[in-house]
Amino acid sequence: MNSISESDNLTTAIEQGERSRIKLSELLLDSRNPRFGGLSSSQLTQADVLDHIVENFGVDDILSSLSVNGYFEAEPVVAKKTEDGLIVAEGNRRLAACLMIAEDPRAIRQQDKARPYIEAWKAHQCPSIDPIPVIVFSEKTASRQLLSYLGVRHISASKSWDSFAKAAWVADVVDQHAIPVADIAKMIGDQHRTIERLLQGYYLAKQLIDTGNFRPSDSQRSGRGSVTEYPFSWVYTILGYAATQRYLGLQPGTAKPDPLEQQNLGKGAVLMRAMFGDKKTGRSSSVVDSRQLGRLASLLVNPETLTMVEQGKSVDEIESATQHIDEKLRQGIEQVRATLRELVSRMDEVEIDPLVAFSLIEPSEKASNLAINLSRKLRAAAIPNAGTSEDL
Repeated sequence: MNSISESDNLTTAIEQGERSRIKLSELLLDSRNPRFGGLSSSQLTQADVLDHIVENFGVDDILSSLSVNGYFEAEPVVAKKTEDGLIVAEGNRRLAACLMIAEDPRAIRQQDKARPYIEAWKAHQCPSIDPIPVIVFSEKTASRQLLSYLGVRHISASKSWDSFAKAAWVADVVDQHAIPVADIAKMIGDQHRTIERLLQGYYLAKQLIDTGNFRPSDSQRSGRGSVTEYPFSWVYTILGYAATQRYLGLQPGTAKPDPLEQQNLGKGAVLMRAMFGDKKTGRSSSVVDSRQLGRLASLLVNPETLTMVEQGKSVDEIESATQHIDEKLRQGIEQVRATLRELVSRMDEVEIDPLVAFSLIEPSEKASNLAINLSRKLRAAAIPNAGTSEDL
């Protein structure tokens, strides 16, 4: 449980903000919304932002409610005053849905989707959707006043953003408002260093992308949420292992922009290719899923296994190739025995086609010869200088 409750922070935010009813035309969608991932906010029009919200996050549930009930007064959006106008910091989906039903010019490309909801809204005597309740914060004080509200609501609470959106939001707060990471953690009640780990992963990925050492579009592994090209959560997860920190030359417990030294950028590229593969070169990922990230991390700090990672081998292949011979023999022989027992048992139960049986005689004899050869070698290792197997 967080030391600062969500309700306490919401109450504080509402008390410090000014509650008003504002026309839809005076509210701006937030082009810097952290859920937009790597989209360049400078190139987005308000129509682009609305389209992105509709296509990636959906507004059907809100449209349905608005068309029948109008805007729910108990759920004001949260906005901040800026030089550009009133930018909605919380409630962009609600604003987008209202704009669609109100047939605002910003929703011009969503007319077909909005039409049935507009008809339903009119059939219910046009319940109020304009103006809507808004809690407004001044530009000078908005950063700190909104910090606890958004942080608790989307980072610590169950109604959260995805991991990249969280990291992008924290990075923006640190960069734009010069608020230390430690202060942010305290203000939203983060007691598990979640923010620090997210931010470290965000800064690493950004540095590798900016320096050309990682191209998200080349990833063989898809992500979801704010970033669909690669699973961002894997980045901060693998950075949680001391072996990864050691390999990259990172200091544990720190999160800062451009965390890698120049000489370690290549190592960062190796790590990304190992996790995500590389479409350009046809290299597959070294891991099957996120559960293997810890095993991958341990391979990075051993020169022999690191070479195999760099060659594009999988975690399973590397561990098999470097497994101690004693363990490999024990496990391998048991696996073979189990398979042979199952095959013999099945043949006792099911009649096999004569042609199939004939075709398998030769490979089964080869397998038998290999088993005999292995047995001889084991006998020779167990009883040195005891002569050949025929003498025993």
